[in-house]
Amino acid sequence: MLNILRSNATEPAAGFTEAGRRGGENNMRWLERHLSQSGSGVDLLLVGGRDAMAYRLRNAQAQVRHDLSPSHWSHVVLLETPDTARLEATAVCEISLQPAGGFGFLPPTNGVQRGTLGQYRSARVWPNIGILHLPCDAAQVWNALRDFEQQRAVLDATELIVIWLAFLWGAGRTGNPLLDARGIPSAAMVETVVGAAGYELTPGLENRASCPEAIWQAAKWWSAFYAEHDAGPPTGAWCVTHRLGW
Repeated sequence: MLNILRSNATEPAAGFTEAGRRGGENNMRWLERHLSQSGSGVDLLLVGGRDAMAYRLRNAQAQVRHDLSPSHWSHVVLLETPDTARLEATAVCEISLQPAGGFGFLPPTNGVQRGTLGQYRSARVWPNIGILHLPCDAAQVWNALRDFEQQRAVLDATELIVIWLAFLWGAGRTGNPLLDARGIPSAAMVETVVGAAGYELTPGLENRASCPEAIWQAAKWWSAFYAEHDAGPPTGAWCVTHRLGW
């Protein structure tokens, strides 16, 4: 079992709320309604897919949930400044385990990939979606990301990719990497660069073991922690239409 602390909160955070889609709107239209209009801080996109890789990732994160049910989430993405004129063109940074253009040679960027938000447009492919606004210093986050790409000693995300692919593809006897405190690569990257800016993203879990589920739980249940440490809590919204398990 993964070593994770539970929050003592009995009510979810008021600033991170469930918000369903309107009619048949896609993920971009949903995001247009829920993206923060604040000019400071950074935004994270949470998504939960429904293909085989997403199933494996969501089931692996059951170790983070008290009832051992699968997570709603399979990936997290760091957004650059949203392009309000054309949201799909907003640049994103991530470490995807199934990049649209293939992996290429990732060591020079420590696994970090760049793309656009439009790749998460489909509500059929990505039925679960959440947006988080973190009130931290954006300049420090982006400086930390540049350092992250060039210093694998901080966190070797290239190694994490290989380890997680072995598990997801059922290679040999590879077990769930989370049980060895090896986080899902994109979440571990986000945790590292946000932490370098002085913001604690998952108070209940070791940073290197970060995963989308832990990020969602922190936003939903740890608002008292942020109040006690004079830090603004994550805010935003989420929509879950695809559930696994019970």
